[in-house]
Amino acid sequence: MPIGAHDHLEELYAKQRMLTDEAARLEQERDRIDPDGPDANRHYVLELEIAALRQESSRIGSRISDVLERDLQR
Repeated sequence: MPIGAHDHLEELYAKQRMLTDEAARLEQERDRIDPDGPDANRHYVLELEIAALRQESSRIGSRISDVLERDLQR
């Protein structure tokens, strides 16, 4: 694997970890909120943020797979 690709992969893995960690943190915050209580709107916003973070993490996972697949074809 070329050194540049390795560096790029490390950046992608780091971003993916950061997104996953942030989603987990927000899930803990969301779980403390009653979805039918006075903070229902906050619960809803947290759900949207978590979904967006998970989606971006998945997108980065696909990019990682693409890079690894390209390297295997070399």
